[in-house]
Amino acid sequence: MTLPTGTHTQLVDLLRGARVVLLDFDGPVAHLFAGHPAPDVAAAVRQFATVRGIDLTEVRTDDPLVLLRVAYRHSPESGRDVEAHVIEHETRAAAVAEPAPGAHELIRTVVATGRTVLVVSNNSERAIRTYLARHDLTEHVAHIIGRPFGHPEQMKPDPHLLHAALDIARAAPADAVFVGDSITDALAGVAAGVPCIGYAKRPERAEGLTDADALLVVDDMHTIATALRP
Repeated sequence: MTLPTGTHTQLVDLLRGARVVLLDFDGPVAHLFAGHPAPDVAAAVRQFATVRGIDLTEVRTDDPLVLLRVAYRHSPESGRDVEAHVIEHETRAAAVAEPAPGAHELIRTVVATGRTVLVVSNNSERAIRTYLARHDLTEHVAHIIGRPFGHPEQMKPDPHLLHAALDIARAAPADAVFVGDSITDALAGVAAGVPCIGYAKRPERAEGLTDADALLVVDDMHTIATALRP
Protein backbone atom coordinates (compact mmCIF):
# COMPACT_ATOMS: atom_id res chain seq x y z
CA MET A 1 0.00 0.00 0.00
CA THR A 2 1.37 3.42 -0.98
CA LEU A 3 0.24 6.02 1.52
CA PRO A 4 -0.23 9.67 0.56
CA THR A 5 2.84 11.70 1.52
CA GLY A 6 1.15 13.39 4.46
CA THR A 7 -0.21 10.11 5.79
CA HIS A 8 3.17 8.40 5.43
CA THR A 9 4.76 11.23 7.38
CA GLN A 10 2.13 10.84 10.10
CA LEU A 11 2.88 7.10 10.28
CA VAL A 12 6.64 7.75 10.52
CA ASP A 13 6.08 10.32 13.28
CA LEU A 14 3.75 8.00 15.18
CA LEU A 15 6.24 5.14 15.07
CA ARG A 16 9.24 7.32 15.89
CA GLY A 17 7.92 7.92 19.39
CA ALA A 18 7.09 4.26 20.05
CA ARG A 19 9.55 1.97 21.78
CA VAL A 20 6.96 -0.80 22.10
CA VAL A 21 4.90 -2.27 19.25
CA LEU A 22 1.83 -4.28 20.28
CA LEU A 23 0.44 -6.62 17.63
CA ASP A 24 -2.89 -8.37 17.51
CA PHE A 25 -2.34 -11.94 16.30
CA ASP A 26 -5.18 -13.10 14.03
CA GLY A 27 -5.00 -10.58 11.19
CA PRO A 28 -1.87 -8.48 11.61
CA VAL A 29 0.47 -11.44 12.21
CA ALA A 30 -1.29 -14.45 10.70
CA HIS A 31 -4.48 -15.44 8.97
CA LEU A 32 -5.19 -17.95 11.72
CA PHE A 33 -8.06 -19.86 10.16
CA ALA A 34 -6.80 -19.85 6.57
CA GLY A 35 -6.09 -23.59 6.58
CA HIS A 36 -8.54 -24.65 9.29
CA PRO A 37 -11.59 -22.51 8.44
CA ALA A 38 -13.45 -20.66 11.18
CA PRO A 39 -16.89 -21.90 10.01
CA ASP A 40 -15.67 -25.52 10.42
CA VAL A 41 -14.33 -24.71 13.87
CA ALA A 42 -17.60 -23.02 14.85
CA ALA A 43 -19.56 -26.09 13.71
CA ALA A 44 -17.29 -28.36 15.75
CA VAL A 45 -17.67 -26.13 18.81
CA ARG A 46 -21.47 -26.19 18.48
CA GLN A 47 -21.44 -29.98 18.25
CA PHE A 48 -19.12 -30.28 21.25
CA ALA A 49 -21.32 -27.93 23.27
CA THR A 50 -24.52 -29.76 22.32
CA VAL A 51 -23.15 -33.07 23.59
CA ARG A 52 -22.56 -31.34 26.93
CA GLY A 53 -26.03 -29.88 27.08
CA ILE A 54 -25.13 -26.37 25.93
CA ASP A 55 -27.34 -25.13 23.11
CA LEU A 56 -25.44 -22.80 20.78
CA THR A 57 -27.49 -23.59 17.68
CA GLU A 58 -29.30 -20.25 17.72
CA VAL A 59 -26.11 -18.19 17.86
CA ARG A 60 -25.62 -17.06 14.28
CA THR A 61 -21.86 -16.65 13.91
CA ASP A 62 -18.82 -18.35 12.45
CA ASP A 63 -16.59 -16.82 15.10
CA PRO A 64 -15.50 -19.44 17.67
CA LEU A 65 -14.74 -16.71 20.22
CA VAL A 66 -18.31 -15.43 20.09
CA LEU A 67 -19.50 -18.98 20.81
CA LEU A 68 -17.03 -19.17 23.68
CA ARG A 69 -18.47 -16.00 25.23
CA VAL A 70 -22.01 -17.39 24.96
CA ALA A 71 -20.98 -20.70 26.53
CA TYR A 72 -19.72 -18.85 29.60
CA ARG A 73 -23.15 -17.29 30.00
CA HIS A 74 -24.54 -20.78 30.57
CA SER A 75 -22.10 -21.43 33.43
CA PRO A 76 -18.39 -21.07 34.21
CA GLU A 77 -17.98 -24.83 33.97
CA SER A 78 -19.60 -24.94 30.53
CA GLY A 79 -17.48 -22.05 29.37
CA ARG A 80 -14.25 -23.67 30.50
CA ASP A 81 -15.12 -26.93 28.72
CA VAL A 82 -15.90 -25.08 25.49
CA GLU A 83 -12.83 -22.89 25.81
CA ALA A 84 -10.54 -25.91 26.16
CA HIS A 85 -12.08 -27.26 22.96
CA VAL A 86 -11.60 -23.92 21.20
CA ILE A 87 -7.93 -23.90 22.23
CA GLU A 88 -7.42 -27.28 20.58
CA HIS A 89 -8.84 -25.92 17.33
CA GLU A 90 -6.91 -22.64 17.54
CA THR A 91 -3.68 -24.58 18.00
CA ARG A 92 -4.48 -26.88 15.10
CA ALA A 93 -5.20 -23.81 12.96
CA ALA A 94 -1.95 -22.15 14.03
CA ALA A 95 -0.01 -25.16 12.77
CA VAL A 96 -1.14 -24.40 9.20
CA ALA A 97 -1.90 -20.67 9.39
CA GLU A 98 -0.64 -18.32 6.69
CA PRO A 99 1.41 -15.18 7.48
CA ALA A 100 -0.17 -11.79 6.92
CA PRO A 101 1.71 -10.00 4.11
CA GLY A 102 4.76 -8.31 5.58
CA ALA A 103 4.08 -9.45 9.16
CA HIS A 104 7.31 -11.34 9.67
CA GLU A 105 9.28 -8.52 8.10
CA LEU A 106 7.60 -6.09 10.49
CA ILE A 107 8.40 -8.16 13.58
CA ARG A 108 12.05 -8.45 12.61
CA THR A 109 12.25 -4.75 11.71
CA VAL A 110 10.79 -3.71 15.06
CA VAL A 111 13.50 -5.68 16.86
CA ALA A 112 16.26 -4.53 14.48
CA THR A 113 15.38 -0.89 15.21
CA GLY A 114 15.73 -1.40 18.96
CA ARG A 115 12.06 -1.68 19.80
CA THR A 116 10.11 -4.38 21.61
CA VAL A 117 7.33 -6.56 20.15
CA LEU A 118 4.50 -7.98 22.23
CA VAL A 119 1.57 -9.95 20.84
CA VAL A 120 -1.76 -8.98 22.43
CA SER A 121 -4.59 -11.22 21.32
CA ASN A 122 -8.01 -12.65 22.12
CA ASN A 123 -6.61 -15.96 20.87
CA SER A 124 -4.96 -18.46 23.18
CA GLU A 125 -1.30 -18.15 24.11
CA ARG A 126 -0.80 -21.80 23.17
CA ALA A 127 -1.91 -21.20 19.57
CA ILE A 128 0.25 -18.08 19.24
CA ARG A 129 3.32 -19.89 20.58
CA THR A 130 2.71 -22.71 18.11
CA TYR A 131 2.69 -20.27 15.20
CA LEU A 132 5.73 -18.27 16.32
CA ALA A 133 7.81 -21.41 16.89
CA ARG A 134 6.87 -22.77 13.48
CA HIS A 135 8.19 -19.59 11.82
CA ASP A 136 11.29 -19.07 14.01
CA LEU A 137 9.85 -15.89 15.50
CA THR A 138 9.75 -16.86 19.18
CA GLU A 139 12.94 -15.03 20.10
CA HIS A 140 11.70 -11.85 18.37
CA VAL A 141 8.56 -11.54 20.50
CA ALA A 142 9.26 -10.39 24.04
CA HIS A 143 5.94 -11.54 25.47
CA ILE A 144 2.57 -12.98 24.50
CA ILE A 145 -0.56 -11.70 26.21
CA GLY A 146 -3.27 -14.10 25.11
CA ARG A 147 -6.84 -14.70 26.21
CA PRO A 148 -6.94 -15.30 29.97
CA PHE A 149 -8.45 -18.76 30.40
CA GLY A 150 -11.79 -18.57 32.16
CA HIS A 151 -12.14 -14.81 31.80
CA PRO A 152 -13.83 -13.93 28.50
CA GLU A 153 -14.80 -10.55 29.92
CA GLN A 154 -11.12 -9.56 29.73
CA MET A 155 -10.95 -10.02 25.97
CA LYS A 156 -10.85 -6.95 23.75
CA PRO A 157 -12.64 -4.52 23.43
CA ASP A 158 -11.94 -4.49 27.17
CA PRO A 159 -8.52 -2.81 27.60
CA HIS A 160 -7.32 -5.41 30.15
CA LEU A 161 -4.91 -7.17 27.76
CA LEU A 162 -3.38 -3.90 26.59
CA HIS A 163 -2.94 -2.69 30.16
CA ALA A 164 -1.23 -6.00 30.97
CA ALA A 165 1.09 -5.60 27.98
CA LEU A 166 2.06 -2.08 29.02
CA ASP A 167 2.74 -3.25 32.57
CA ILE A 168 4.99 -6.06 31.33
CA ALA A 169 6.85 -3.72 28.99
CA ARG A 170 7.03 -1.02 31.68
CA ALA A 171 5.71 1.41 29.12
CA ALA A 172 3.28 4.29 29.20
CA PRO A 173 0.51 4.31 26.58
CA ALA A 174 2.32 7.10 24.72
CA ASP A 175 5.41 4.86 24.43
CA ALA A 176 3.51 2.26 22.41
CA VAL A 177 1.49 1.70 19.27
CA PHE A 178 -1.02 -1.08 18.75
CA VAL A 179 -1.72 -2.71 15.39
CA GLY A 180 -5.11 -4.41 15.15
CA ASP A 181 -7.54 -5.44 12.43
CA SER A 182 -10.92 -5.24 14.16
CA ILE A 183 -13.20 -2.62 15.63
CA THR A 184 -12.75 -4.32 19.01
CA ASP A 185 -8.99 -3.79 18.68
CA ALA A 186 -9.41 -0.10 17.95
CA LEU A 187 -11.85 0.33 20.83
CA ALA A 188 -9.47 -1.43 23.21
CA GLY A 189 -6.65 0.83 22.05
CA VAL A 190 -8.73 3.94 22.68
CA ALA A 191 -9.78 2.68 26.13
CA ALA A 192 -6.14 1.97 27.05
CA GLY A 193 -4.91 5.26 25.60
CA VAL A 194 -2.64 3.49 23.10
CA PRO A 195 -2.50 4.89 19.54
CA CYS A 196 -3.96 2.31 17.15
CA ILE A 197 -2.94 1.54 13.57
CA GLY A 198 -5.67 -0.36 11.76
CA TYR A 199 -4.89 -3.25 9.43
CA ALA A 200 -7.58 -3.72 6.79
CA LYS A 201 -6.92 -6.72 4.59
CA ARG A 202 -10.25 -5.97 2.92
CA PRO A 203 -11.16 -2.42 1.84
CA GLU A 204 -14.60 -2.55 3.46
CA ARG A 205 -12.99 -2.95 6.89
CA ALA A 206 -11.05 0.33 6.66
CA GLU A 207 -14.07 2.57 7.29
CA GLY A 208 -15.05 0.69 10.44
CA LEU A 209 -11.53 0.95 11.82
CA THR A 210 -11.44 4.68 11.13
CA ASP A 211 -14.85 5.16 12.74
CA ALA A 212 -13.53 3.31 15.82
CA ASP A 213 -10.71 5.89 16.03
CA ALA A 214 -7.79 4.00 14.52
CA LEU A 215 -5.38 6.83 13.74
CA LEU A 216 -4.22 5.32 10.45
CA VAL A 217 -5.21 2.32 8.34
CA VAL A 218 -2.87 0.18 6.22
CA ASP A 219 -3.53 -2.89 4.11
CA ASP A 220 -0.25 -4.74 4.69
CA MET A 221 2.49 -4.87 7.29
CA HIS A 222 5.19 -3.93 4.77
CA THR A 223 3.93 -0.36 5.02
CA ILE A 224 4.62 -0.21 8.75
CA ALA A 225 7.99 -1.95 8.41
CA THR A 226 9.07 0.57 5.79
CA ALA A 227 8.01 3.50 7.97
CA LEU A 228 10.08 2.12 10.87
CA ARG A 229 13.33 2.08 8.93
CA PRO A 230 15.64 5.11 9.22
